[in-house]
Amino acid sequence: MNLFNSEQPKKNNMPDRTFIRDGVFHRQLSNVRNQVWSDGKVKALEQANAPGERQAGDIFSHVREGDEEITLTSDDLDLIAFYDGLPGCYNFRYLFRKLTREVKRSKRYNRPTSVVMVGVDGFDKIELGFGNLAADTVVFSVIEFLLAGIRSDVDMCGRLADDRYILVLPETPGRGATVLADRLRKRFEELDLRHNWHKLPVTLSFGVAYFPGHGDDPRELIARADLACEFVQSRGGNGFAFAPEA
Repeated sequence: MNLFNSEQPKKNNMPDRTFIRDGVFHRQLSNVRNQVWSDGKVKALEQANAPGERQAGDIFSHVREGDEEITLTSDDLDLIAFYDGLPGCYNFRYLFRKLTREVKRSKRYNRPTSVVMVGVDGFDKIELGFGNLAADTVVFSVIEFLLAGIRSDVDMCGRLADDRYILVLPETPGRGATVLADRLRKRFEELDLRHNWHKLPVTLSFGVAYFPGHGDDPRELIARADLACEFVQSRGGNGFAFAPEA
């Protein structure tokens, strides 16, 4: 059934301008407001905004006095706004902003910056074979592992997806990024990652792009690093590769 029947008279779809023009509409609106905002209801709203002054028998008596109200600290707000999964691992939007600023700084002072895409090999099989809890174990284990393996005061880690993570390495040339990638790969290969006594068969693949060899656009650096990571995974994973230079 067509609710917007074009054959209906147009006057049914048009506002009654005479009704609005003679002031009846405005008078009725004023009456409704006066009914809603009665003195009793205004007082009740004021009490709601002052929970420490509740009186026994009022409409808010079901709220027990003395209960601590939930407040968000600055750390809580940071965790919501900037991080993804664990403190220290940025969400992609914030990481991209940080990378954009870092690339601008690198261009101005002619300093290198590397971007490393980290892929989790076999992640899809973990969900199918071991369940969602095992997949969560992999996600948080990878985040903790990457945060422990980079310079916490300089480097940055971000989460692109459950099986994709980005490392931003300021003041690091491409070859230095490959050294880090190979070291992380070997350490993770030796990691005994288990869920319910089952060893989880996952490894890491790394794709490396850097400024200035792969361009000066943050999006291009991420895309080239991702292509290099996909190349490694297509060859079996558990390795690293440079992105093709521009």
